[in-house]
Amino acid sequence: MLNTLTQAFNHQAQKLANRTLYLACSGGRDSLSLAYGCYLLHQAGRIEQLPILLHVHHGWQEANDDWAQAVATWADQFGFDCRILPIKLPKNSETHAREARYTALMSVMNDGDVLMLGHHQHDQAETMLMRLVNGSGVSGLAAMRQWQQMGDKRIQLWRPLLGVSRDDISRFADEHHLPYVDDPTNIDDDHARGKLRNHILPRLGELNSKAVQNITRTALLLAQASDIIDELIDEKLADVTDRLAQSAYYQVLDINQLLALSLAVQSAITHRWLGLSEPIPPPKRLVDDVLYLAHRTDGDHQTQLLWQGRLNYIICRYQSKLYRHQEDAWACLMAQNYPNVIYHDDKIILKSHEGLSIVWQMSRQFANVSAERVLRQTKVNINHKQLHGKKLAQTLGIPTWLRSNLWIIKSDNRPVLLITVGRAWRLVGADTDIENIGAYFA
Repeated sequence: MLNTLTQAFNHQAQKLANRTLYLACSGGRDSLSLAYGCYLLHQAGRIEQLPILLHVHHGWQEANDDWAQAVATWADQFGFDCRILPIKLPKNSETHAREARYTALMSVMNDGDVLMLGHHQHDQAETMLMRLVNGSGVSGLAAMRQWQQMGDKRIQLWRPLLGVSRDDISRFADEHHLPYVDDPTNIDDDHARGKLRNHILPRLGELNSKAVQNITRTALLLAQASDIIDELIDEKLADVTDRLAQSAYYQVLDINQLLALSLAVQSAITHRWLGLSEPIPPPKRLVDDVLYLAHRTDGDHQTQLLWQGRLNYIICRYQSKLYRHQEDAWACLMAQNYPNVIYHDDKIILKSHEGLSIVWQMSRQFANVSAERVLRQTKVNINHKQLHGKKLAQTLGIPTWLRSNLWIIKSDNRPVLLITVGRAWRLVGADTDIENIGAYFA
């Protein structure tokens, strides 16, 4: 185990440089062995600093107080900085405990920090089997990655022992007389992992003595395949998205370009597009519903699909475009309050709702700029034609939900632009091509 850890630090030296290193330590065999391995490398001068130990106190079992004290005492004995993080679980379950644990760990870390985890080969095999029975795709079956980014802080999870067996870690712990604790829930048949650990993996081991190693090898191969697929899908996604109308608050996808691809690629792109910036992938049913919406030919643009991920989203269609709006951005568009526009430095705040604003960045090519909201009866000169209301919206392909969020930008009191979120049209000359100077959410 120690050789593997040494090699991991050597191989990742550049990635670890100038980063604060933490280690999630439950006090169990795996995390305590990882911590002691770091201690030995520090004593040998192989690493400059010890990681900071983080122990999450669940309060789930009566023994949790004793475990927290044991970790703190051990850390003090070997010179570790240790922090105990108490949490309260809304419900005593594996899922709630895992989510609360990561939330607590992330709360004390900063952007770019690294969190070491003691997951090993058997954990990887169990994770892959659990995802297999739950119907995961290629990415899910890749199970745990050695490196994984978590949260808005871009914290890096590092699992240096994924290639080490549970038996090797046990031998290391026994050899160094580590006072680790045994969590009885780890072998409890009431939990899915307990069933896998106690019954499924041993039976697979009877079929093939290298079952665990082979399963983890397959997970690694699937991770490589997933990375290749991701690269290809990202390239295709870039081709079918409206690059001038993208932001953290909304995404736009071109249906005509999407439907020119094979059904399998359509599904993969839709899955990726829906899940942009989301840690949890969208469910297959939602992907199927969005694809059905994209394939419809009846001209009905009233359908709205809702998805509750880390954030809530509204997915809808207008003409040959699919739109994915964050719920707060959608609420801002739907709000019917239109106070006077606010001129602030080089920006114009066109509309605000519950802390989110629609903003336009003033362009240097225009002087003495002002903004006026377009009303239903407001006539706009497009290609020497006076258009207003529904005719204006249809001519320019403006979705129904944006039609009450149109503004005319004037320069020296002369109309020069018609703008909405993500789009803008010139009102001077015959050229009405979309400019990359539309309004945005902030």
